[in-house]
Amino acid sequence: MIKLQKIVLALLCLTSFGISAVNYPVGEVRKTNAADFFRHPQKSDKYNEMWSYVFVLDNGAKIYVNYTWMYVPTQGFKIGTDFSVWNFKGKSHSVGRQYPTDRFVEDKNTNSISINRGDYLMEKAPGVGHRVLFSADKNGKKFLDLTFTSAVDGMVQGDGISKVDGANFALFVHVPYGRVKGRLGIGNDTIEVQGYGYMDHAWQNEKPAEMAARTVTLCMPSSKSFIAGRIGITKNGQPFGYAIHRSENSSGIVYANAVLEDGKKYSPKKFPKNLTFAWHDSTVAPLKFEAKANETFSILSNFDGFLERNAVKLSLGDLLYKRGRSTTEMGKLDWVIAGF
Repeated sequence: MIKLQKIVLALLCLTSFGISAVNYPVGEVRKTNAADFFRHPQKSDKYNEMWSYVFVLDNGAKIYVNYTWMYVPTQGFKIGTDFSVWNFKGKSHSVGRQYPTDRFVEDKNTNSISINRGDYLMEKAPGVGHRVLFSADKNGKKFLDLTFTSAVDGMVQGDGISKVDGANFALFVHVPYGRVKGRLGIGNDTIEVQGYGYMDHAWQNEKPAEMAARTVTLCMPSSKSFIAGRIGITKNGQPFGYAIHRSENSSGIVYANAVLEDGKKYSPKKFPKNLTFAWHDSTVAPLKFEAKANETFSILSNFDGFLERNAVKLSLGDLLYKRGRSTTEMGKLDWVIAGF
């Protein structure tokens, strides 16, 4: 049986017959650190880097924040900031802004990143005390100021860099789970909030639309046992990225070696009705969930004007996010499925 499993895994890595090749990082599994948190500049106009947060509040609202260093055709590199909230007093809101790269300032003495002179912050290294600030006034004020009051350690293997069809993809799951507390504001309505949060950070030297047909972010509202991470799926259905599995106060990294829909290999040509992730570690039970979305969100809705939207579409693709919560054998799962 073990020999058969090794043969199947080897076949999954073959590049022939149109199957994507994925090589995971080498080296020891370790905790993420402040050096991982800062930008990893690459000499490529396909390079992009993103710091992403998911916050699920005790009042039922969900918040998504992304800070992105991206290449926009005809415009060069830009900094993108986007924020969306679902179910803030029964309504949803979003905003996105773009800035020149000189508005992105790293301070390695304080382990902080500031954008547009402090309108957007990632303050202190990810972990307890890490603060996220988003403040924009565009079609109405949008404000978020949250701090992690607890945090499970982030983990990564080696330098975090995987090879996906020859391109580099790096992922750092900095905060798989942590409690957060702070303020959320829409217009002049600002309230005190608390809940849990997830944070990861990825860079790649290939356009997202070329590397992944779908990307799935997973997080769970428990610090005792959970699966949390980001799994990309190539156009040929090959998974890459990783998740952190926590059980009985011990954590480890798991890689997906199969992605299924209705018990068959998932075809990422369309958004799924359900998904099952089978892990390379056979001691970790497969994660199965129904992918019925609470909302569908287009990143292009945060860009003004026809020319700007099409420039971003050329760079990143027409990126859609489907977001929801499902019940699994491990408990509640909050997920985001992104695709082009």
